[in-house]
Amino acid sequence: MIAYKDPIPPVRRFFDDRTDYHVDANTFQSNIQEGLLVRSAGGVGFSRIQMIYRSPDEAAAMAGLIRAMVLLEREAASIDELRGTWCEREGNPIPSKDGETGSFEAWVYMRLEHIEA
Repeated sequence: MIAYKDPIPPVRRFFDDRTDYHVDANTFQSNIQEGLLVRSAGGVGFSRIQMIYRSPDEAAAMAGLIRAMVLLEREAASIDELRGTWCEREGNPIPSKDGETGSFEAWVYMRLEHIEA
C-alpha cells in the first residue's frame, strides 16, 4: 500500500526551482504584493490544487497564473519527491480582486495525478 503524500511542498519547490516567483503554500504571507500561492483543494485518488497569482496589476496576475499553469501541466511528471504522472487544469483561469489587500488575483484549479494521492 502506498501512503498519502501532501503534494503541496513538492509543488512549491517545483515552482521555486523553475520560476522567479515568490511562492507560498496554503496561505499568502501578509506582506506579499506579488506571487503565487499553491494550496490543496481536495480530490480522491488525485490531488486538486488551487493556484492563485496575486499582483498589483490585473494583466500581470493573469499572465503569471497562466505561465505557472502551463509549466505545471507540461512538467508535472518531473516534480521531485512526488511520483506525478500528469496534470491538467479543471477550468479556465478566473480573475478576481482580494478584498483585504486590493490586489488583483487570478486563480485556477488543477488536477494533479500522482501515485501517492
